[in-house]
Amino acid sequence: MARIFADLARLRLRSEQPVQVAAICYRVNGSSVEFLLVNTSSGKWTFPKGRLNPSLTPSESAAQEAWEEAGATGRITEKHFDSYVDIKRALGHDDRSREVRIAAYLLEVESTVTPRESGRNPSWFSAREARKQLAEGRSSLYAKQIVSIVDSALDRLLEQNRKSASILVRAQSRRLAPAR
Repeated sequence: MARIFADLARLRLRSEQPVQVAAICYRVNGSSVEFLLVNTSSGKWTFPKGRLNPSLTPSESAAQEAWEEAGATGRITEKHFDSYVDIKRALGHDDRSREVRIAAYLLEVESTVTPRESGRNPSWFSAREARKQLAEGRSSLYAKQIVSIVDSALDRLLEQNRKSASILVRAQSRRLAPAR
């Protein structure tokens, strides 16, 4: 756990921006992967995300955001797989905003319920549609970063699938090997 906080501290030092966490919620639907996105207060689509909860690990904080904003529960990775920068409007009535670095954690969704936060409209999108929705309403710099998270997540899932298949093949070959 200390290592995870050290990773996030390095991220914060390197980026000079506040760090938040996001749950990259996904499910496998047949041969494709779908992503669960939620609406922001300004109507843009995003991943469930928020501040670190000091009483939770970063991955637990991301899982909590998935639950609160999307009503999603499932298995979350312990370590973030990527990060991106987005704009967050400052609290108050002015139009100021600030950059926020967001550490992304994969969460394989096992179930969903109506989220605690209203107005989030959690919706499933194919990878292609998720990229389109995430880019909409963002400047090209921020759109490129958040869209790259979909590609990075797909790469990570493909890598995990290859490792699982390799482990399964090795296990099957051991069972088929003649006894000595």
